[in-house]
Amino acid sequence: MALNLLFLVDYFSDTLAGTGELSAVILPRTAALPDTGRKQYSYDVGEELAGARKHTASLLKFTAEWYAALEQDPAHAFEAICKDELLGAFPVQEYREKGFTSEAAYAIKQIWDRVGQRPDDHAIAREHFVKGIAELKRVFAEAYSKEAFRSAFYALQADVKKATWLQEDRLLRKEPSVANYAFWLALGDRFKRTFISAGHGKEAAYRKIFDKAFSSIEGQDWKWTEPKARAVRSRSRDRWERLVPKEVVRLSMEPSGVEKPEDLMTYYGYRGIQFGTWMEDAAGRYHVLCSGNAHADLAAILNIPRRAISFYSATGLAFGARGAGKASAHFEPFLNVINLTKMNGGGALCHEWAHALDFNLYSWSHGFANGMKAPMSACEANGSQASHSIRSAFVRLMKQIKEGNGRMRYAVPAVLPPRHGRYGWEINRNLALAGYDVSSALLSLKGTYRIRSRSKWIALGLYYCQLLKEAGMEIPSEFFIPTDFSAYYLDAKERGAYWRRDHELFARAFEAWIEDELVERGMTNSYLVSGTRCEGPYPQDAERMAINAAFREWWGVLLASGVLQDEQNWSRG
Repeated sequence: MALNLLFLVDYFSDTLAGTGELSAVILPRTAALPDTGRKQYSYDVGEELAGARKHTASLLKFTAEWYAALEQDPAHAFEAICKDELLGAFPVQEYREKGFTSEAAYAIKQIWDRVGQRPDDHAIAREHFVKGIAELKRVFAEAYSKEAFRSAFYALQADVKKATWLQEDRLLRKEPSVANYAFWLALGDRFKRTFISAGHGKEAAYRKIFDKAFSSIEGQDWKWTEPKARAVRSRSRDRWERLVPKEVVRLSMEPSGVEKPEDLMTYYGYRGIQFGTWMEDAAGRYHVLCSGNAHADLAAILNIPRRAISFYSATGLAFGARGAGKASAHFEPFLNVINLTKMNGGGALCHEWAHALDFNLYSWSHGFANGMKAPMSACEANGSQASHSIRSAFVRLMKQIKEGNGRMRYAVPAVLPPRHGRYGWEINRNLALAGYDVSSALLSLKGTYRIRSRSKWIALGLYYCQLLKEAGMEIPSEFFIPTDFSAYYLDAKERGAYWRRDHELFARAFEAWIEDELVERGMTNSYLVSGTRCEGPYPQDAERMAINAAFREWWGVLLASGVLQDEQNWSRG
């Protein structure tokens, strides 16, 4: 096969018939199309996909219509309604200019600091959270001095206490009007505890706020605004960002069939294609052509009809129309829309399609019943539409993804804690048998002793370190605790809550499997998937091979069932 590098403006129409050439398409920022007065690629077709930024931007924020539009995609609503967006950084200069004393402003800031980052994940909690933030600002809007702050604070404290009556049926029946104060609870438990006595002789949190603001040097003369030296915390995992390919490289014999937005509906069944307001035509052409190629390759790898890619018109596809924050792409389960951002969407299609697969299979398994919007990967049991063989293969897949023989790193403190308790001679002897290697000694105990909690493994590891110290031997800077989890899952747990969610574990493992399948077939498509074979939050080595095998088994069962081959299975009539 010949190696050709093709600029986007030279991306020939022979993609309709397929090509055996290795083609690289540069990013749209350097491409240009003739100005004909009308966009030739970046125009919406098919069903209007609700919830795009260009639709919600025209709505007045926090009206009933705005809330309704926002809640069409609860996942986006969850991200949008948060403390950082609604409160932001405390505006010190604004408070100084308005005449607040240093002490009063500091007290108000401490109240702000105790507001939770996000409300509970449902529509009423989000609406209450927005109202609570607005009311919090109003309550302290004129608390310029110590006396004014105290007055505002005690009035707020009375309201928050009334809100807590909602948690006791007896008090609610006695005073139904307390329901009007429910929004205060949406600001979080830490905020609530600011106003409620801690009990058992503990000092109430609000007393600490008063002391720091009005009784300490820290609250005077705006000293609290001066930057403080912070200890640098070492992070166990560097922040990972998706590697966006600078060039889209494709090696494939699969014909695309796509040269305009309508073709994505015709050949792949999408119910609608959407573009952002600021998507230039060159960028639109880039995404249309590259996504057409990516869909062709994905359908070929998975051995499914091309219209099954959209689950037979269940899904919509958007380019640069719905993104928010730093995400290069996202899937909206409640609206069933995949969005790829204008500049960073390349390489993310496979991941987002995995989410679409996860959610749509779950919906199908429940006969598309109302409210059945959840990832199959996160549910104990799926609906009756899915056969026992499909469910069993999927359970085995998720077990392979999450379980294994991964080991958890523990950094040994510079000063060892004192020894507590004693262990039997067999455990003591085990350290010598392991060559005085703490990690090896711990690993040899897995399955032979009933050590089930992380804290007990750590205690035993530190006990071994104490034995080494007493023997005048070198103490390791770290040791590794044996677990029943896969290294992939342990890595995800270390990265944070987002990474360890079942549907994210599934999607990243799916990406890795598809990239490996491409490689095995001598194919490449960096717009579809890219970077999973490098270091990052993906399965690696023997675990990756085992997970890939589990994917092949599950997919074979799925294909044998005919679920994705027959369009009638996806009829919602």
